[in-house]
Amino acid sequence: MNDIKRTREASSLREFFDDQLDHLQNLVNGLSSHIHDEMQQAEKDKEIVETFVDVSNSKMRAVQGYAHKLRDHVRMLYNHVLQIVEEIPPPVDLNLDAFGTDTLVTALFVNSNDIDKLFKTDPNVNAFLHAHSKDEAPILYGLLTADKNEKSTLGMSMQGDMLIRDVPQQAVNFSAHKIHTPCTSNEELNAALKEYLFTRVVALIRQEMMAHSPDQAFNADKSYQSKVNSMANPDVYLNTLVNYLENPANLLSINKIHFKLSKMGIKLDDDDPQSANEFDIHELNWRNNIRVVLLQITHAR
Repeated sequence: MNDIKRTREASSLREFFDDQLDHLQNLVNGLSSHIHDEMQQAEKDKEIVETFVDVSNSKMRAVQGYAHKLRDHVRMLYNHVLQIVEEIPPPVDLNLDAFGTDTLVTALFVNSNDIDKLFKTDPNVNAFLHAHSKDEAPILYGLLTADKNEKSTLGMSMQGDMLIRDVPQQAVNFSAHKIHTPCTSNEELNAALKEYLFTRVVALIRQEMMAHSPDQAFNADKSYQSKVNSMANPDVYLNTLVNYLENPANLLSINKIHFKLSKMGIKLDDDDPQSANEFDIHELNWRNNIRVVLLQITHAR
């Protein structure tokens, strides 16, 4: 009887220690996974900061601890870019047939020949086509940008059965079409979109900072103190740059705009019965109110 009791107690004790070992192993695995994730994030942050410095001003590497000083601000900017990316719709087929079937494509181009001309003359597309055969990349993925132009004009309109002349109207058209980052897959396009937005916003910051920097060649004050306080000093440049990064929404935002346009590109009221193109565009608004329409595209070769 005692032997049976001791056997049961030993079995229960083994089960208890087995459970504790399993729990300890789970804790160790969880900690290892957490450490691995933190190391990966740190490596990613380092890569983003170095890209930022390369585009903005590589002289900042002369500042002691520059990466640490920039890391949180650059990560905040990059996260903001990722939020913008999430708002941009999936790729649109940009082919000759799409001109008659997709209202957005119809509105972006005057006629289908403009689409064909764009793909034949865009330098980024030409470079891509020379580097990739049709078998290697039967479909081209890329980003399309265009400028949206609106102007007030006088035109004709129907009021019931009556034709009215000299009616104030708002005409909308798109120009300066350009294709960016041609690539071979949707995965590459997603990465290219993030890089395009991030490097573009950093380049615009650099451009604005350079515009506000006094030209040292024409600066009469050659004193040591003036040089220390100037933007030529990497420490001053970095500190000024950090101030620019305080609010990423001021550097880049995106607007979704719904349009209802006549076949002639005239804005129509929602209740206007005439034939119209209805579509949404996504317009990027960079710092200093630089605006550009952006969409992801695919093009069958």
